[in-house]
Amino acid sequence: MASRIGVKVHKAEVTRSISETPPTHYTVTIQLFSLLSKNAEKYESAEFEAGGNKWKLVLHPNGNKNKNVANHISLYLAVADASSLPPDWEVSAVYRLFLLDQNKDNYLVAQEPQGKQRRFHRLKPERGFDRFIPTKVFSDASYGYLVDDTCELGAEVFVSKERSRGKAECLEMIKDPGSFKHVWKIETFSMLASEYYDSKEFTAAGFKWKMQLYPKGRDTGAGCISLYLVLADLTSLTPASKVYVDYTLRIQDQEENRHISFKKNHWFSASSRESGWARFFPLSFFLRPNDWVVNDVCFLEAEVAVQGITRSVSDTQQNHYTVTIQLFSLLSKNAEKYESAEFEAGGYKWKLVLYPNGNKSKNVADYISLYLAIADASLLPPDLQGKQRRFRRLKPEWGFDQFIPIKVFTDDSKGFLVDDTCKVGVQVFVSKESSTGRGECLKMIKDPRSFTYVWKIENFSKLDSEYYDSKEFTVAGFNWKMQLYPNGRDSGTGSHISLYLVLADLTSLTPTSRIYVDYTFRIQDQVRARDLSVKKNHWFSASSRESGSAKFLPLSFFLWPHDWVVKDVCFFEAEVTVRGIASTLQ
Repeated sequence: MASRIGVKVHKAEVTRSISETPPTHYTVTIQLFSLLSKNAEKYESAEFEAGGNKWKLVLHPNGNKNKNVANHISLYLAVADASSLPPDWEVSAVYRLFLLDQNKDNYLVAQEPQGKQRRFHRLKPERGFDRFIPTKVFSDASYGYLVDDTCELGAEVFVSKERSRGKAECLEMIKDPGSFKHVWKIETFSMLASEYYDSKEFTAAGFKWKMQLYPKGRDTGAGCISLYLVLADLTSLTPASKVYVDYTLRIQDQEENRHISFKKNHWFSASSRESGWARFFPLSFFLRPNDWVVNDVCFLEAEVAVQGITRSVSDTQQNHYTVTIQLFSLLSKNAEKYESAEFEAGGYKWKLVLYPNGNKSKNVADYISLYLAIADASLLPPDLQGKQRRFRRLKPEWGFDQFIPIKVFTDDSKGFLVDDTCKVGVQVFVSKESSTGRGECLKMIKDPRSFTYVWKIENFSKLDSEYYDSKEFTVAGFNWKMQLYPNGRDSGTGSHISLYLVLADLTSLTPTSRIYVDYTFRIQDQVRARDLSVKKNHWFSASSRESGSAKFLPLSFFLWPHDWVVKDVCFFEAEVTVRGIASTLQ
């Protein structure tokens, strides 16, 4: 694969792969790329939103000259309008940049080695690849990246609070742009007293323009005249569109044709509608007779050539997983934590973790806590790093200790909890997006009935098998049993009896369904009703069908006569209350 791509990796700055799926967030189609390469040092895409932040793609078609890059195309992801951000602003993200292979209809994808997460902040608003692809490879049509002088680039950005809206744009370069000249005659030049003056509007490539003169200078132009080209009418331009223009501003020599001129190019848009020079020419120049101001008259000239136009073309949205909770108040009352079923995104299995009364292990009060977690972190390699916010074996869970104040959440007028029902959701964006977009519904039971089962065990001192099962009993439509290890199990082996509650029959349970149960184990006092008991709760499922106490009672407890074992007979009791059932929705 690497030999076909023909790309050398420089100092491990980029990892390349092939993807069959298009970029999730943003694409840029460039027609007549050769003209962009010829006429523009840099191209910046329109803004797009990903993860609650605005971004743009930055392309150097001939390599980033500021970094002495040659014979390569440079491509970057940048925070849009970074200069307006607060000094302490930053966001961590994993990103991938795409290039379409039009011959094979797949994408060359470049990303940080091992999908490394990068910090974007005000002092470092741009990340990417100085040597995205060699120019020689890119321009060879047999590779499929540039076909009929057209290419397509793309980006995916993966941050914590993903609110992706997949937009796209098309940059159309103009093959034979016509230049338009407008001459502005200014009389009584020395008498100009206003801050600035506008020329008449003129049209070039369907857009209206004007020149703007500051006779006493503007911004850093004190002691100079300032001269600008301005996009005069925005009605023909959508908010995300841009116009790439080469232009020259001149002051004409009226005697010997020695014009004074300055040339520039600029991407004009609704948010950047002017370009020019604050220090176009010194005012001292006009204090003596010359060929450029004759009889207090001068001629300013603008030569405008529109080289390309960018337009926005699409709008889409994605979601991954939702959890609907009915009768939330009962979940809050009876469960410290709720974990959703597993769902897949980006080739990994995830789950949502909800603390309806706040995460007590982090001393959170008066808030709901909500997290996204790797579903079974114990199975992951020790060096695994997730594709977003560095999920790994030692840090499998990320989220928000103070997701929402409970007072706000339970206020009906806010709309988060209505008829005791709420819905929480998640979007997970990793490099190889493969979300099935499933969901689940947790239904709490309003008036759960408790069922008590008593298990009589005779000849207790003679029990010699590893374990014994009680008869099955039914609670809330599910079959259960108790399981006793007379010589202990796991941490209770040889020192305690171990006692467990087991979901006996899985036929009434789908593979991803779960049952939330409160249960109490007791050994009955047959004389004075001083039962010994242990109370627990557990989410029972096909993969977690038992719960109990490895150290229910010490074996030494049974070495002397007492009221709990009489005539070598004892009674074990299980009181079971099914409080909620979670089922998967397609």
